[in-house]
Amino acid sequence: MNNPYQESEEVSVQAAAPNLIQRVIAVFASPTQLGERLRQNSPWFVTLSIVALVSVVMMLIMPVELIEKAAEAQMAAQGREGPVPGTALLRAFGIGGILVGSFGGAALIAGVLYLIFNVIFGQSDTTYRQHLSAVAHVFWISLLGGLIVFPLQVSKGDLEIRLGLGLLLRDEPSSFLGYFLTNVTIFGLWAAASLGAVETGLSGGRVSAGKAAGTILVLYLLFAGAVAGVKMIFGG
Repeated sequence: MNNPYQESEEVSVQAAAPNLIQRVIAVFASPTQLGERLRQNSPWFVTLSIVALVSVVMMLIMPVELIEKAAEAQMAAQGREGPVPGTALLRAFGIGGILVGSFGGAALIAGVLYLIFNVIFGQSDTTYRQHLSAVAHVFWISLLGGLIVFPLQVSKGDLEIRLGLGLLLRDEPSSFLGYFLTNVTIFGLWAAASLGAVETGLSGGRVSAGKAAGTILVLYLLFAGAVAGVKMIFGG
């Protein structure tokens, strides 16, 4: 005869540890609840690896002409002359950038979140791993943006196409404001707001949704400004 208390405990454990598909859905549908679940179970490696793998696949299937065109445009913006590196080398650099951006970027963002929410806001019981798990899951929003934009980039032959404030510009960006608007995308804003909601769940409600989302949105805009500054100095 089954023990009803044991069955209830098993159901409770399952509810506290959703599978990958459930967690990905929660990123889009209920990020605060996802944060509450990640307090008890904080997976990140597989979640982040899938994001990186899909991004690598997009790099591998990207048309050669588009890769060479992007490399030529970057060399011209930086005032460099000479032949464009081989496609294989460009793809290798692209894949390396994806891996560093995925894993290194997630690790860095998690560290910044730990500093802000644990040290500054006093959310002392949240671990670095929990912040890393939150970032890894929110990266799925950025991945969705990449999957939507990728066909547009291929069809238009332009890797600089992004869904964001840069669409307000008539010409190619050449000023700080232009580069800044180009870097602020719909999916970037969405990811920042969602990460704030996840952090609220991780804090157990000690950090309000508005405070968490506002803080991360400010960080996102500061990052967009920093990237715009680098492009102004060193070329796009």
